[in-house]
Amino acid sequence: MKSLYIGPKGQLRMIGTRKPTYGQENWTAYNKAKTQEMLLLLEILADLVSYVPKAPRGFKGKPMRDFGDLIFAGVVKEYMNHSSRRLISDLVLARERGHMGKVPHYNTIIKYMGDSRMTPILLDLIHLSALPLRDHEETFLVDASGISKALYSRWFDVRFKKKLAEEMKAKDWLKIHLICGSSSHIICTVVVTDGKANDSPHLPKLVLEAAKNFRIKEVCADKGYLSRANVDAITSVGAVPFIPLKSNSNLKAKGSSGWKAMCMYAQLKPDEFMKHYHKRSNVETVFSTLKRKFGVRLLFKGEIGMVNEILCRILAYNIAVLVQMYFVINVDRDFRKFAHLFASLHTK
Repeated sequence: MKSLYIGPKGQLRMIGTRKPTYGQENWTAYNKAKTQEMLLLLEILADLVSYVPKAPRGFKGKPMRDFGDLIFAGVVKEYMNHSSRRLISDLVLARERGHMGKVPHYNTIIKYMGDSRMTPILLDLIHLSALPLRDHEETFLVDASGISKALYSRWFDVRFKKKLAEEMKAKDWLKIHLICGSSSHIICTVVVTDGKANDSPHLPKLVLEAAKNFRIKEVCADKGYLSRANVDAITSVGAVPFIPLKSNSNLKAKGSSGWKAMCMYAQLKPDEFMKHYHKRSNVETVFSTLKRKFGVRLLFKGEIGMVNEILCRILAYNIAVLVQMYFVINVDRDFRKFAHLFASLHTK
């Protein structure tokens, strides 16, 4: 019989065993992607914002700033984690490489990040940035996580320390609801709500939006999304739902054929069902990457500015995923055949 001992973090381990590690499957592609990420990110971002229409004329015919250049500046700002003042030198270098037009004033960047007209454009750019991987994803994951508006508030405390959470104000948080691919971790679409919004009601919108551009075969979500309405939304797009049942779940169909089929699958083939469901853990990697790479809190003060800040971070994240997948599977980065699908964008 093997002996047990207490690990460095208090965990119980068996002598002769090692904690499993999960390394990169293709270090050559990973190294190339990381060493060239910034250069390729600027190139891909410039291509994406080239589909943003020129802004209309403002008050008394005064020309407004080019939304494409402003979105370019906002995404680079979030990627670099720079203040708007420190960002200017990076934008000058990007302009010299032909990636943008006129470099905006740092106050102009902040002003337009709080403009509500930027939000639908950023959402469509996120959708567009995911489409080069449409033929490489068939399993999709739904989840949500909070992001702080305040310096000393942590989502971990709100999520797991109930007594402390009661003392914290909901206004200190926004919540990111997203659906992403299981293989590449590309984010297909996103919804931003206040910090106390329930997760479950947003699944149908996320699934239906993603289904416009992707062929969805499976959708995995945790028990918080368990409802007949969500199961029906998933089956309506021809996908199989993998949401684990609760101990008190009512197995009656109540008019939902998808609910009955999922329950039977979970009961008759529990190991196979859970094998599919555990792909959901990949969405935790997505949120972990977003927070480690771009920070755990927001810097803008206005509500619209915060939403646009989140969307800029997600767009930067998606482009980084495209860079990685370019070296892994040589994914096509041509957006021309997809840009016409989005109302706020145009084709060249």
